[in-house]
Order: sequence, then structure tokens, then C-alpha cells
Amino acid sequence: MFGLFKPKLAPEGPVEIGADVEIDKPVSEVYALIDWADERNAKRVTGNQVTQVEGKPDRFDMIMPFIDELTFEFLVTEAIPHSKYAYGCVIQPECGNLAHTHESFTFEPLGEDRCKVTLLCATTFVEGLRMKDFTCEVAAMAASVQSSLQKLKLQAELGPEVAKALEENTVL
Repeated sequence: MFGLFKPKLAPEGPVEIGADVEIDKPVSEVYALIDWADERNAKRVTGNQVTQVEGKPDRFDMIMPFIDELTFEFLVTEAIPHSKYAYGCVIQPECGNLAHTHESFTFEPLGEDRCKVTLLCATTFVEGLRMKDFTCEVAAMAASVQSSLQKLKLQAELGPEVAKALEENTVL
């Protein structure tokens, strides 16, 4: 009887969400949009401040102009040109119920001018999250993964101006 009305807590550990998209551009062009070190990086060319952390070649910080009180800290964990790119992300200061994510992109050529990009995002939420809140957070992350891939497709195919306009008008 004790604890009967206690809220059910979310499971611990990361939740994996995956999706893919076909893009009408070669892998080499699309990979550059994901690579934090590349000047063509999607977030750089849409107006976000991306800087490499001095003395740490695999660490990058990003500040978005419309939420400049947050710093997105990225640690590249795998970079195989035109094949795979993966990184962890922590937001400082902590933002909502999100503890950290690890995003892994794989690139598959579908000819000379097309490719398939698959994103697997492992998301870890703060401890002690109630199941009701967890369900909402997982749904939001699933929508975010889809949105990220659609923005990537639009930017690759139509250019950074379209992606920037879309980013400024969406929350995900």
C-alpha cells in the first residue's frame, strides 16, 4: 500500500531514436554539412557561432544567436570522411530534462549525386524523471531527429538561406 500513489519513474539510460533521409547531393557535400571542423558546416553557414576549443581538436562549442545564453558543447567521437560522423553533446547550463545526447550519422552513396543519411541519436535524460514527462521528452526528441534530417536535406539541396529561415522559425 505504501508507495501506491508514487509517480512512476522513467527508465535509466539512453533512449535511441533513429531515422534516415535520401538527399539529392553527393556524400562529400552532405558530410561537410555535419563535420564541425568544416567551414561548410550547416550550423556555421546558417549564422551560429561554432568554435573549436583551443588545444582540443575534437571539441567544438556552438552558440545560437536566438538562444545565446546556452552553449552546446560537442565532442567528436568518430569521423570517417564520407562514411560516418558521430559526436556527443552537452548543453551548458543544463537545459530542461536533457542530460546529453550522442548523435551518429552514417552516409551511403546512392549514385554519384545522391546519398542516404541515417541518424541514430542516443538521448539521456536527467535522473528522477517521471514517466509522464519522459514520454513527452522522447516524443520531442523523435520530432527533433526528424526535423534535423529534413533541415539537412533542405540545406543540402536548396542552400543555407532556406535552412536558416526554417531554423529561425522552428523550435526543434
